[in-house]
Amino acid sequence: FKVYWTGDFPKNDDDVTDGNSCGNGICESLITGGCLCRTVISETRVFSRMPGNIEEVLANLYIGAYDPSAFDSGTYVEEEANGVKAYLTSAGSYDADSVFEVTDQYGRIQRLKNAKESVRIQGAPEFSFRNAPSFMSILNTEADVRDAEYETQAALDHYLHHDNTAPFIAIRLIQRFTTSNPNPRYVKAVATAFRTGKYGQFGTGTYGDLAATIAAVLLDPEARSVTLDADPFRGSLREPILKVMAVLRSMEIEKSDAYPVLRLEGMSDKIGQMAHSFPTVFSFFLPEYQPDGRPGDASLVGPETMIMDMPKMVGMLNGLFSLVKYGLSSCDGGFGAGRGCTEGDFSSAAGQLTLFMPYTEVSDDDQAEAAVNKLSTLLTSGRLSDSNKEIIKKAYKEMLPDVDAALRMAQQLLLTSPEFHSTNIVKMSGESRAEPELPQPSGSPYKAIVYVMFGGGCDSYNMLVPHTCTGIKDMYAEYQQVREEIALPKSSLLEIDASTSNQICDSFGLHPKLKAVQGMYNDGDLLFFTNTGVLTKETDKENWRRDTVTQLFAHNWMQREAERVDPLKEADGTGILGRIADALNKKGRSVGTFSIERNTISLIGTPGLTSTPFILSRSGVSKFNNRASSESMEADIAAINNATAPESGVFGDYWSETLVKSLSHNKLLYDTLSDKQTDITFPTSYLGRQLEMVAKMIDSRAERGSDADMFFLSTGGWDTHSNVLDNMDRLFEDVDNSFKAFADEMKAKGVWDGVTVIETSDFARTLAPNTGRGSDHAWGGNYMMFGGGVKGGKIVGTYPDNLTDDGPRSLGRGRMIPTTSWDAVFLPLAEWAGATTDDLADICPNMDNFPASHFTDATTLFEII
Repeated sequence: FKVYWTGDFPKNDDDVTDGNSCGNGICESLITGGCLCRTVISETRVFSRMPGNIEEVLANLYIGAYDPSAFDSGTYVEEEANGVKAYLTSAGSYDADSVFEVTDQYGRIQRLKNAKESVRIQGAPEFSFRNAPSFMSILNTEADVRDAEYETQAALDHYLHHDNTAPFIAIRLIQRFTTSNPNPRYVKAVATAFRTGKYGQFGTGTYGDLAATIAAVLLDPEARSVTLDADPFRGSLREPILKVMAVLRSMEIEKSDAYPVLRLEGMSDKIGQMAHSFPTVFSFFLPEYQPDGRPGDASLVGPETMIMDMPKMVGMLNGLFSLVKYGLSSCDGGFGAGRGCTEGDFSSAAGQLTLFMPYTEVSDDDQAEAAVNKLSTLLTSGRLSDSNKEIIKKAYKEMLPDVDAALRMAQQLLLTSPEFHSTNIVKMSGESRAEPELPQPSGSPYKAIVYVMFGGGCDSYNMLVPHTCTGIKDMYAEYQQVREEIALPKSSLLEIDASTSNQICDSFGLHPKLKAVQGMYNDGDLLFFTNTGVLTKETDKENWRRDTVTQLFAHNWMQREAERVDPLKEADGTGILGRIADALNKKGRSVGTFSIERNTISLIGTPGLTSTPFILSRSGVSKFNNRASSESMEADIAAINNATAPESGVFGDYWSETLVKSLSHNKLLYDTLSDKQTDITFPTSYLGRQLEMVAKMIDSRAERGSDADMFFLSTGGWDTHSNVLDNMDRLFEDVDNSFKAFADEMKAKGVWDGVTVIETSDFARTLAPNTGRGSDHAWGGNYMMFGGGVKGGKIVGTYPDNLTDDGPRSLGRGRMIPTTSWDAVFLPLAEWAGATTDDLADICPNMDNFPASHFTDATTLFEII
């Protein structure tokens, strides 16, 4: 277990360059590495007097004590001063058995023993560390459920009362309720309310009181200031599901008698969000996500923009239009399960909006004015701009005297407005928003990079396994020894030749479900990168902490680094595919950037150089506003989302800009993809459907005017903390079938030589199993790359030659320090795509931290055209 030495410590000369002969011979230098030392535990008194304050007690005492009141009367003598109670075994005598009682800043009573325990090396007391607290015995035979529960409770209590918890919660609640970018004073006020449990008259005074916390969020001057409402950089975009709920409530949804409850169907796919259905442990979007456009130019975050892409924007509006026209039904992308697609006929719907505005004996102008004002109040808190009111009023009057049709038209148009989708005040410039320009091809040979992320951490040491090794030891036997019950039987492995790859073994085995992968390897179209992962620089077992800036072993950080390939943030805010696209755009190439199902930083390039990536649904592209209520709707929606003035809210502008671009590309892609069919039948799995969509997009390159494309897609389920063997069988079978279908389709369409697929994951997993027949978060792993231009049939990098904890690359439990960086993977891929030597430092800003020998020449890995 890890300890923190108070100073220097015994070090084996064979382990580190600054060794001290294991404490100048006090300890035994082990041949296997490390030092074997005799130790003694000593207990010393900390305070010889009454401490000066509470903070002094908490900073110096670590050992808990029993409540002195539990002992017989007379056991302790009580003294009190400076906010500290002291329980002494004899009056005026402070010894190691004395107990101090204080109340900490969170209102918790802490009873601490006046003692410090140190572990010292016998014969060299200068080598010491504080005796580590332990709930559980280090011996498995002494493990106890009670102690495990106590330790878990202590850990949770530590997290709850951590100094970062209050501001962490404050920022997230503020972002959800008022503004995406609160100032530090606002955050501090909410954090203080959380810590103290009081905000004015609200709260009980208990740490973590949410009544006080929410009161601070909603009643703080920054939340209520009318002046700040006019600040273009304040506010936020509204969450998708909250927009739907706002419509249901304000427009007075009522269910049909035929349906016992109202159900919203397929919301995650349609709008990207549904209550209690967040896709990852990080919820629907990241609080620190920074979009492009005006918010990004101002260095603002906009968490909701992370799921605001073309399919979901179209899905949102189609669902809202369907709700208005047909009630809660499935018609034209609706959110319900009811049937019937006749506008105004709600007989088959599960529910309908019942807000009614009867025609009164007033002029059409007055009727339109009253109706639009009421909708503005209910749906935008009265923020609808005068210019947008006029557009909607005009459309309303054109539907009269049918007042129901007029109301439906006004509702639909208002639901496309930036005022509804953001909390900003919107000021129009009076100018039309520029139509998005369609790219024109440069005439260069087509190239496509398809990046596949195995989200969750793939157990890739069961993807590529030592098989036959003629060297000094049997690596398969060592693999089997380390992996124990989660090792794959040697007889089940699919053997591949590695005799020309300069590896520890002459051949390796693939997971038994990867038959098509084996075939592509043998055909020379697929290769493996081994022991690969995020690196700041080449490092070793002694220096990896010092040499690594990335927060290791965490899903979000390591997945993000695999998508960014910029550990030092030299090109902060961009991703590896985006920077490759930058390089190709500089050369006049027409580059498309597409993600399937979700946003990703991987595709973000330099603003103004590489266009914003488009996020496509794996099911294709839905037509926008099928069976429109009037022929003028398209023009009215464009007018409502025209260009805004500089003083207009940036989040409202982001909605309008993204909507106009999304609708333009939706039409192009819908018209194009509706005619595209694959020659090969793809699996219906999540990964298979994504790759099928990529195949159709590649087939549409001519219509899109593209001569290079970057695709990003991901598949989950790889976080195999339990039952790893069964889970990997299922996952790899899907991968194999999906990759085979994609490769066959590319060959059938004649573009195989112009497509390369690169697979990565957050990290590999521990070689040693856990108690649930699973494996845990690790570091360096094995990954595959394939395509017609790949010089395959080889394993690139250095497979670890010692899989045990004594190995020079192992950090324990088989967590391997990578020998190959993501930079070394993506730089030759960029050159294959068309980047030149002058581009490489921009594509991988961290490359200069590695020696030239770290990289593999692109001509070794690819057929360069």
